[in-house]
Amino acid sequence: MAELEDVKEWWNDVTEGPLGWIIYLALGVLLAIVLNAGLSSALSTDYPVVTVESDSMKPVLYPGDIVFVSGSQDYSPGDIIVFDGWKPTPIIHRIVLKSRRTEETFDIQTWEDFDDIRESDMRGYHEDVDVENMYITKGDNNPVCDQCQGTGEIVLDQHIHGKKILRIPYLGWIKLGSLRFAELLTA
Repeated sequence: MAELEDVKEWWNDVTEGPLGWIIYLALGVLLAIVLNAGLSSALSTDYPVVTVESDSMKPVLYPGDIVFVSGSQDYSPGDIIVFDGWKPTPIIHRIVLKSRRTEETFDIQTWEDFDDIRESDMRGYHEDVDVENMYITKGDNNPVCDQCQGTGEIVLDQHIHGKKILRIPYLGWIKLGSLRFAELLTA
């Protein structure tokens, strides 16, 4: 028991003052890396946790929300996905149209009443790119789809990291605040 008390006393001495802040910060970063790696493996994605950065998905997702993401082999209209696009960070928007190439034709599925893109346009995209699935995406709070406003290219399976499985509100403000602070320091 005396040995445990000695360890506690040593730990308290080491973690006191500025050195303690550095040690706890390093432990926090290490814990975040280990948790991210574990979640990546468990959820089959390289981005298991993302922070919503913009208003584009209101009223479903808000800036500062944390979203847990799971990789999948099948994505459908209505799924909220995380994908690589026109921004340096992954984008989280909803699939509003899925176009699937079959041997003889195209199977086009839409979410709700989405009709911003004609079936003939999707056929043209499929003629340009030889892939099985193509997706059109849209932020719920945006007036038109990403591809309609010239912002984004057609989303393909290889661009998608996964789909939303869980949302935790507000927790992401810690990340957003630290990123904005870092931007101020480097500006």
